[in-house]
Amino acid sequence: MGKDRCLSITTLQAKDIRWPTSLGAHGSDAMHADPDYSCVYVTIATSEGLTGYGMTFTLGRGTDIVLLAVRAMKRFVEGRTTASIFERFGQFWRELTSDSQLRWIGPEKGVTHLAVAAIINALWDLWGRIRGVPVWQLLAEMEPETSADHNVGFNQAPSTLM
Repeated sequence: MGKDRCLSITTLQAKDIRWPTSLGAHGSDAMHADPDYSCVYVTIATSEGLTGYGMTFTLGRGTDIVLLAVRAMKRFVEGRTTASIFERFGQFWRELTSDSQLRWIGPEKGVTHLAVAAIINALWDLWGRIRGVPVWQLLAEMEPETSADHNVGFNQAPSTLM
């Protein structure tokens, strides 16, 4: 892994995107009789023009709540540099999940977890774009010692993050 350009993150935007799949009962099952397939779509922009995109999947009205959670966390991202995040990605993940005013609503499950996933996915995408490679290649080229700190958002238990 080489040295990355240090970019200034200017904005984090989140959008609620829904498909009215409940109208035809598409995707329904015994527990989910009227799902509207949905996602919160996050865009992270830099002052240098590069942008990263991420999303988290939800169903219908739950998207309202996840969207609010992402917007509550944008203060952790906006105004930062990419270097301050990517050099210690695991530590940054813990910042998102350990906020004293949000932590009690489930940093490792539920709404908070979904919101963090959308943000982290957008940051991984941004990092790949900085490098000019797809995210899978970015991860494949990491040394094991490096990837241990960066392996967030991939179902790794928080206690194992460096």
